[in-house]
Amino acid sequence: MKKTIFLALFGIFILAYFLRVVFLKDLAVTFSYDQARDAFSALQIAGGHLKILGPPASTQGLFHGVFYYYLLAPAYWLGHGSPIVAAYWMAFLNSLSVFLVFYLTYQVSKKVGLALLAAFFFAISFEAIQYATWLSNPTLGVWTVPLIYIGLWAWVKEKKNWGPPLAAIGLGLSVQSEIFLAYHIIPLLLWLWIGRNNVTRRSRAVFFGFFIAAISSMLIAEVKFGFKSVGGVTALLSSQDPFLNRKSLGDFLVLYLNQFGRIFTNNVLPFNAGYGSVLGLGAIWWAFANWRREKSKEKVLWQPYLLTFVFAYLPAVSMGGISTPFLSVGLGIAAVILAAFLVYGLWKKHRKIAIMLFVAIVISNLGIIFSENKKGEMLFAIQSNMTIRYETQGIDYIYKEASGKPFSLNSITSPLWINTTWSYLFNWYGRKKYGYLPQWHGSDQTSLLGDNLPVTAPETRLYFLIIEPEDVPGNFLAAEIGKENNKSMLLQETRFGGFIVQKRERIVNEGVK
Repeated sequence: MKKTIFLALFGIFILAYFLRVVFLKDLAVTFSYDQARDAFSALQIAGGHLKILGPPASTQGLFHGVFYYYLLAPAYWLGHGSPIVAAYWMAFLNSLSVFLVFYLTYQVSKKVGLALLAAFFFAISFEAIQYATWLSNPTLGVWTVPLIYIGLWAWVKEKKNWGPPLAAIGLGLSVQSEIFLAYHIIPLLLWLWIGRNNVTRRSRAVFFGFFIAAISSMLIAEVKFGFKSVGGVTALLSSQDPFLNRKSLGDFLVLYLNQFGRIFTNNVLPFNAGYGSVLGLGAIWWAFANWRREKSKEKVLWQPYLLTFVFAYLPAVSMGGISTPFLSVGLGIAAVILAAFLVYGLWKKHRKIAIMLFVAIVISNLGIIFSENKKGEMLFAIQSNMTIRYETQGIDYIYKEASGKPFSLNSITSPLWINTTWSYLFNWYGRKKYGYLPQWHGSDQTSLLGDNLPVTAPETRLYFLIIEPEDVPGNFLAAEIGKENNKSMLLQETRFGGFIVQKRERIVNEGVK
């Protein structure tokens, strides 16, 4: 690679990293139950307690791979439990995808300028930047998914020996990061059939061996825990979701088109969903038009290859992949590459249109980034404004009100009756800054992650209740507040972002002095 090209690509990488970490100094990192659970697990691994079971999937009985925990462990260990240090680390890995986007684009086009343009579009992609500091396992797909398509092209088009192992590692790590990314097996098998003249028995064996190695921890977990995923897969394939069972073919088509539009909108033109979807359709049309004009007798061409990449998500729609935007993780790379092809193609004959489209993409992404990313990972957060910024403010308020005296804590959380999030935050931030932990008077936390808050002492009078109201059903919320009212009396209520802190005074029962 020429020095000037490398310098340009390195500059794009620096831009990508800057945009991903610019708001970390303001503690704009979403942190709720899933993040606390994963942080505890990563620290346990760093402490020598190895694991083979990853985070649970949304379908009961299915689990993602444990690879994510091991990737997080060094950052949490070096940062002494800091989610901010972990976010810097994940943002660095996400930024490295600039090189993958460049290489994949150059691989299929052999045009350096086009590849640099695609890398630049990825660097400023709103969705990619949202993924970068989202401390959740699907974020790994941003860089594991393109590995599949880089390796697959090298295998079926260029007959490279490194193609099969890279495709296998990419697919295996993608399944580790998000088990439902197994849908990439479908386009992989399609291209193995189309390019079968370049697919030898040995290369298939190499691919299979590396793939098994990449998912080996998941296979070991299956054996150890009694093949629990069988029931999950059965439920998934039988589509027991009542919402999906009421849908017809046309409904699924609409659902897919909406998701397709979101992929292009969030990655290319995020200021307007309608314009982003139209741009996506334009990029698809451009690829089809070029394919039709293609005179080559080659079976493996960039147009259908990238189209199968961006359409890979289609099978997931029929199995419930409609309410979880992160199931399309990695497909944004196909979107930015197709958008780059469109702008690059327009530049040859319609330069004014190409310039306007380029400027619109840049302004749209940067505008949304600087207006929304300060709020945390808004695309994926179930509970908005549950960020480290507000959580540390809430903890500071509690300790300030306590004035160094013992106090007791209760929390109404999502999931209910699990204090993992706040236990982690008080252990990492509260105890480190103020020197002691709160006591606990809520639901029994035995065997749950973070079960180290001492039981409330008889002489403790100051109580605090933390309420996460945004994802707790109203009837449960009222019932839990009623329970707390039997223990303590409300003195003051303060909101911090997406949660409320109530300062309370313990109700002295008969016989308690």
